[in-house]
Amino acid sequence: MKKIFVLFFIILNGCTNQNTENKINISEKQRNENIVTCKYYGFQKNTIEFSNCLMKLDQKRNEILIARKILECQNVRRDNANSGVTGFWGGVLMGLRENLACD
Repeated sequence: MKKIFVLFFIILNGCTNQNTENKINISEKQRNENIVTCKYYGFQKNTIEFSNCLMKLDQKRNEILIARKILECQNVRRDNANSGVTGFWGGVLMGLRENLACD
């Protein structure tokens, strides 16, 4: 029994490390794209204007992600309200779907 638990823990730990590495790679990729964009607009590295350009691009990306999440949540709630699903398990499934979309 202990061997199964240890094996499960090792597999789970490997999955979390891979997800963390993927997030770091995406973040670095976005940062490099932002640097290229700010250079394209003529800002010089290591200046206040360049830093402001990077900050504004990051803020816009975050605003877009938040807006998408809000729209997704609204769409799921609208679909649940219009689905016509009844019964205990239908309610459970609709609640799970809403929790995933609106979390």
